[in-house]
Amino acid sequence: MALAGWEWVPYGSGMPPTRRGKHAAPTAPEPDARARLITAGHRILAERGYDATTVKEVAREAGVNQGLVHYYFGSKDALLLAVTQEASRQYMSELERLRAQTPVEELPEVAFAWGEKLVKEAPEVCRLRYELFAMGLRNRELTPAVAQLLSQGDSEIARTVAHVRTGHAPAAEDSHYAIILKACVDGLALHHQLDKNFDPLPVYALLRRIILASIEPPAPPRPPARKPKAQGRRATPSPRARKAPRTPRR
Repeated sequence: MALAGWEWVPYGSGMPPTRRGKHAAPTAPEPDARARLITAGHRILAERGYDATTVKEVAREAGVNQGLVHYYFGSKDALLLAVTQEASRQYMSELERLRAQTPVEELPEVAFAWGEKLVKEAPEVCRLRYELFAMGLRNRELTPAVAQLLSQGDSEIARTVAHVRTGHAPAAEDSHYAIILKACVDGLALHHQLDKNFDPLPVYALLRRIILASIEPPAPPRPPARKPKAQGRRATPSPRARKAPRTPRR
């Protein structure tokens, strides 16, 4: 994806964006500098929010030169995207691990319990997502990358739903389940972020009951009713239907 003045490498390549003519690569960048910047960015962005976070502060927290922020990411928006991509990668890896290690009959309850823990104990992850949504709306150049990140999350949840429902590759309905689940959880966590008196867990428990009841595998079809056997001979006519024998003429 080419933007004015920037060269972007597609997400997943592991290479950072660079700006032409500015912020050239340092002579000897530290090998783990990018990872440290992402860790520091996650901590500060989640704690203080996008507007209160400065690139200088992230670099100081990571213990690297400020120029490396521009070299690896180019802008604060791109840093937020990279931070959220890493959080999403960890989220998807955990879902994959749960599918591989949990018996299928236990997976729905285990997955919902894990989601409940995120809502309750990891509000900073939720806040990063809301900052990402806002960035995707205000920075149209990064909107496709944000949309791609959301789609990847939908696909991973859909694979988990399909694993429980059918054991096959995700179908359209599995993707619909994934979108509903993600939208509901995002909404509950956002409400809790804005109103600390709101407890999302009872609502989350109701959502779990609704979803689990609806994804139970359908009962096996009943065998078709057996048709009565055809009678081998004609039924004896009723007495009224019998004709009286004719009296022979004399």
